[in-house]
Amino acid sequence: MLDRFTKKESSFRPEMGAGYLAPVRRHLAIVDRSRLRSDCLKLALAQQTRRWRVTDVAAASELERLMQRGALFDVILLGESTCAHVNFADIALLADASPDTPILVAAECDDLERAQAILNAGARGFLPTSHGLKVLMGALERVRMGGTYVPLALSEAASVASPEQVRRSPWCELTRRQRDVLSLIAEGRSNKLIADALKMSESTVKAHVKQIIRRLNVANRTQAALLATRASAERPPTPG
Repeated sequence: MLDRFTKKESSFRPEMGAGYLAPVRRHLAIVDRSRLRSDCLKLALAQQTRRWRVTDVAAASELERLMQRGALFDVILLGESTCAHVNFADIALLADASPDTPILVAAECDDLERAQAILNAGARGFLPTSHGLKVLMGALERVRMGGTYVPLALSEAASVASPEQVRRSPWCELTRRQRDVLSLIAEGRSNKLIADALKMSESTVKAHVKQIIRRLNVANRTQAALLATRASAERPPTPG
């Protein structure tokens, strides 16, 4: 009997069981510095009827390395405590690493202008964490299918924003002089060359660079340059 079973098992072809295979689950990447938030979200997602396979990392650079090795994701969920802590450079880094993978940002929202700037920086959707799990599931599915998710409050704010406000975001975080400095940083110029070009002292340039890094919530001038390059590419041309 065992011999007969072994013979039958060895003659079984994979295609014969194709109809019995479980559906492939969607692959979600969670980028969040908070282990507690990540663990709670993974536990909640595991209880849903529409399951997601989850890969979680603490930093965008970790996820970038995974994608460089060939990892594919349906959606990237970038989590932070508040929208003020969301790093625009992280959004730019992930968008450049995988342009076809939508990014959904989840954070407490107390600044509608900042949240709009996050969307303009390359996120496909923004979800305030005051919303529940059901809304998150709908937002994940919406951006996965190629749509966008924007809360009603943000939609209303965007509808009354002037074209100039929309055009300048996320540059609106900076003063005019800081935007001039950032543009030259993005060109790879040193502080001395920037000072010569803008006719200011090198110490003034250093002060501007420090403020740019702080206001854009990035770690260094390289990340600021990366963000500036992406934002410049997405800004509509100024009418002649």
